[in-house]
Amino acid sequence: MKISREDIESARSLAGEMESDQQLSMFQIKLLLDDETNEDYQDYKLVWNCYPQSSLALRKDKFAKRLKAQIDAKPQQKVVWLNTTVKTFLSVAAIVLLGLFIYIVSSVNDSSRYTNHIIASHGERKKIELPDHSIITLNSGAQLKYPEVFTQDSREVWVEGEAYFDITKDINRPFKVNANGFTIEVLGTKFNVNDSGEANTVSLESGKVQVTLKESGDQIQLLPKEELIWNNATGEVVKRSFDVTEKMAWIDNILVLNELPLKKALSQINTFYGVEFVLKDSLMANKVISGAFENQSLIDFIETLEFIADVKVHPVSDKKFSIAPNDEK
Repeated sequence: MKISREDIESARSLAGEMESDQQLSMFQIKLLLDDETNEDYQDYKLVWNCYPQSSLALRKDKFAKRLKAQIDAKPQQKVVWLNTTVKTFLSVAAIVLLGLFIYIVSSVNDSSRYTNHIIASHGERKKIELPDHSIITLNSGAQLKYPEVFTQDSREVWVEGEAYFDITKDINRPFKVNANGFTIEVLGTKFNVNDSGEANTVSLESGKVQVTLKESGDQIQLLPKEELIWNNATGEVVKRSFDVTEKMAWIDNILVLNELPLKKALSQINTFYGVEFVLKDSLMANKVISGAFENQSLIDFIETLEFIADVKVHPVSDKKFSIAPNDEK
């Protein structure tokens, strides 16, 4: 279902949630000049006037019947004979319109839940302090959304990419992380999240977390030094132990590659430096590489990579490099 800007403005206008008086004035001018937008707005206004008080629980079937009843009971200025098919169509249309409006309002409310949006630049590690003094470190290209102030009974954020969480303990306000296809619930703990590859990973350093997979509804608890890995394509889920020092090294600007095939290592290298390395020769994919690269610039890393892997790196563009066999024998 595609929601237009005019649909969202209509919902915000009726809900009294326009960002400013100027924005409201501009929308009102648009209603005067654009008949189609005005017609859609009037339809939404009809739904809004029939919509129940916000203090009541949301019961869509009951509200749809109520809307239909109010439309049927509304005095008509003109008598029109409608057959059963047309009446059914109008009833269904009213119900669909109600569902659409509820969807728009809920979407607007959901998007406005997070008022801060932080993005780590390519090749950057970015540290953010939340309103509850929890600390989140974003890896290159990762994103974080969070509210200006947490509520009295919960703390909730959204993350994409790789991020490390050091959560302030608060037994009265659980902390929830929403990510791609899963949620994590904790009270206070330290853990790493990565949803940037084919597989999602949650790695727990200390404390205790519960991971809920949205598609299946499965809930898995992790203990310290345990990580959960699941493949988005195959649905395979694995829980295993892991090396905390190796997994969390990126926070201190250290790239650790521990006996990884070059093809598999590229995803970590690309994320860490915010560039794209590609293999020119597929025969090099299984070449094993090891090393810890601390505070190395991209140029220094390329020189080291050429030496330890016996390869040649060629620039393709500012952010793309090709790795080829070293022909300088």
